[in-house]
This record gives sequence, structure tokens and C-alpha cells, in this order.
Amino acid sequence: MKTGINQLWTNSDEFPLAELTVEVAVQTLWVEPVVKALQAAGGSPLIAGQIDEVLSILRFGQPTLLILSEGFMDNDSGQNQLLEYIQRMPAVPRRELFVVWIGKNIKSGDRLSAFSHSVNLVLEPEKLTDIIDRIKKSWILWKEMYQVFVQTRLQINGF
Repeated sequence: MKTGINQLWTNSDEFPLAELTVEVAVQTLWVEPVVKALQAAGGSPLIAGQIDEVLSILRFGQPTLLILSEGFMDNDSGQNQLLEYIQRMPAVPRRELFVVWIGKNIKSGDRLSAFSHSVNLVLEPEKLTDIIDRIKKSWILWKEMYQVFVQTRLQINGF
């Protein structure tokens, strides 16, 4: 079930994890801690097994929250196809997708790293125990940043 971003701006200021479609595309080592944290917080994550699954969901039934990591089905060049896809997405669908990137060579919560990866939040694997709290904080900032824009678009376009 796709949760439209329209709902994000009519809910309370709380992080509505139970209402979100959360796609998890992380390397095998990090699947369990991410899924456990999401489930403990009331979420129902969709675990990706292949890149094509995630690309299909991004193209046709976009999740609201995507958790991605380095090492998830990387190709021989070391490039992450999903991250590259997100970086090339048109502004409107990308704006409606909250992306968390898990990687070893970043500092958790670093906004410059998040910007350079074209994601909303970056996390080190060592910080996965705090993933829900970190997502909540970043989610609220993201919501505040786009709230006026989205509300205006909803009023003008009706969706």
C-alpha cells in the first residue's frame, strides 16, 4: 500500500512509522537490526532481495521511506545503482521520498554528507541501534522544510 505524501502534512507532528511504506535495501549484515528497530517502532518494513524489486517499487508504487546502504547489490564498479537512480530522480517524486543512507565512510547525521549523497539522512552502521530516533529527528526537519510547499500544492492541484 502506498501512503501518499498528502497524508504526511495532515497528521500530527509525530513520526507516523506505522502509516508509512518502508522499503529496506541494505546489505545482509544490517537487515536484521534495521528490521527489528522498524518493527519495534510499529513499522512494517518491506525487505528487498534484488535491485529490480526496489526499482520497480520506486517507479510504480513509491515508498515514503527508503533505507539504503552501501554494499546492497553493488555492481563491479562499486557504484550503488539504487543510490544513482535516486540521485537522478525528477524533483517532484524525489521530494516525496525520504531516503536514509547507511555507509561506513560517513558521520551519522552529517547534513553535508546527506546532501552530497542526495539523501535525507546518513548513518554509520554502528549507529543502527539509534536508527528510529535519528530518522524521527531528520523526518521532522524534512517535514518542516517542505510543509508549506506541499500544502500549497495540495490546495492548488487537489492532490
